[in-house]
Amino acid sequence: MTDIAYWDQSYREAIEDVDRILAEMEGLDTEEASQKLKAAKTKMKVVKKKKTSFQMELRQLHDDTQRTTYGERKQDYEGRTENLEKTIKNLETNLENAELLGGASDGGQVRMDNDSYLAKTHQIQDQTEASLQNTIEMMENANEVADETISELDRQKQQINEITEQLLTMEDNIKYADQLIRDFSKRMMTDKCIQIFAMMNMLALVVVIVFAIMQKNGMLENGDDGSVDDQLADGTESARRLLRGASI
Repeated sequence: MTDIAYWDQSYREAIEDVDRILAEMEGLDTEEASQKLKAAKTKMKVVKKKKTSFQMELRQLHDDTQRTTYGERKQDYEGRTENLEKTIKNLETNLENAELLGGASDGGQVRMDNDSYLAKTHQIQDQTEASLQNTIEMMENANEVADETISELDRQKQQINEITEQLLTMEDNIKYADQLIRDFSKRMMTDKCIQIFAMMNMLALVVVIVFAIMQKNGMLENGDDGSVDDQLADGTESARRLLRGASI
């Protein structure tokens, strides 16, 4: 048996197995029918796997006759598989409705009295209310988390604003300190100029004094008292002028 023949037979047998399981569901109660339906759905997964393998082998065929033959079978199998899927879906819906109404008797006939209907309805309402309550609680929890997140974001925003203000204040302080340093430098330069002028005045005074002393000593050696007095007077007057010039 070739590979294509093997997968053809496996594919066909899997489809027939699903047909057989669905046929056995007739006349069963809701619980047994549900079990058969689960088995049919499980078998349908096998059918899909067989289908994939069969298609892969079909693509590798080189003989045109075989490709035509198995291609027709492929279309037939796909049609049967699609019908089975629809049947399973319809049966699943019918079983859900039967379970909702409280079960079914032989042949799928629903047998429930009014009290059973009311009890089942109340049960469904209770389940719905419980589900809604859970949803409401989840939404409230989500709202609380959102509020906490918003509060945390506001707090972080406030911290960022405070840090920004502190940085701006530090920047202003740095600018002010820089200005103070510049002013201090200027004052230092001014003080140096004053010191230089004071030293120049002191040097001028020392020069005048030394000059006067030298002039006085020179006149004493010559022995001319009158000339000495005149020269001292001239020296004193010259010193005063130099002092005034230095002060100006």
